[in-house]
Amino acid sequence: MYNPYIVIPLATWLISQSIKFGLAALRGELNFKYLYASGGMPSVHSAVVCSLATTALLLDGSSSHIFGFTLIFGAVVMYDSFGVRRSTGEQAVAINMILASLDRDRVKLSTPDMHLREVLGHKPAEVAAGAVLGIVLGLLFNLSYLTTQLNFLSSLPNHWELVTYIGLFALTVVAGWITAVVLRMRYKGSAIMQKVGQAVLSMTQTVGWLGLVVAFGQYQHLPYLLYRGWSGLLLVVLVVWKLALVSKYWSVVPGELNAESEKQRKGKWLGRSKKKRK
Repeated sequence: MYNPYIVIPLATWLISQSIKFGLAALRGELNFKYLYASGGMPSVHSAVVCSLATTALLLDGSSSHIFGFTLIFGAVVMYDSFGVRRSTGEQAVAINMILASLDRDRVKLSTPDMHLREVLGHKPAEVAAGAVLGIVLGLLFNLSYLTTQLNFLSSLPNHWELVTYIGLFALTVVAGWITAVVLRMRYKGSAIMQKVGQAVLSMTQTVGWLGLVVAFGQYQHLPYLLYRGWSGLLLVVLVVWKLALVSKYWSVVPGELNAESEKQRKGKWLGRSKKKRK
């Protein structure tokens, strides 16, 4: 009666909802809706479909029909989470603001207390966190099928793998410096872009130099650094960190830039007015 394609996603759903409830409680939101409702950190939809795809990969292989189906299904669900469903949530916010501003004496609603649910979709960071959680739980629940993969991750990378890792981490370091310099030169005096540049620099230099140290240790056959899994883990950290930065600044930067531009425009206008008075 045990079907891993049902039991593991169900267990992932329970664990993910519990984590969401716990994170909300730590923020001071003791609301039991987080035990069953959608939205929030992490994305339960992403966790469930990723645990399902991971299970299919380990049990049936990468060339199986079921893995192909679960992979495409998971991609569609995750795209919908921060695409269509997020847009629906933003529309609900706008509609609720319109309803709250109506003059109820002049406009009669069939449902006076109407209030649309606003938290429907997810931010990219929430989707990414749910995907990572689902993959990790899928691996843990199928640990008995990971003997070959664990042996692969715990072995020393070959020469060309090592060259590839060195190239990727070196490119990360250089790209981080170039990005920070370009942002500093192009957006002089912009506080928000300076923050973005510092965030990008911190991310790229931390992961890039750690990756180069690990690659050097593998080249020198240093103990505890021989595993190719360390390089893979750092690449995963880089991707997750990048998604978190995009989620944090994507919607903030345009508004901040407009505010700074308006402030500069007013400052120039006031400066001209003072000169004319003199």
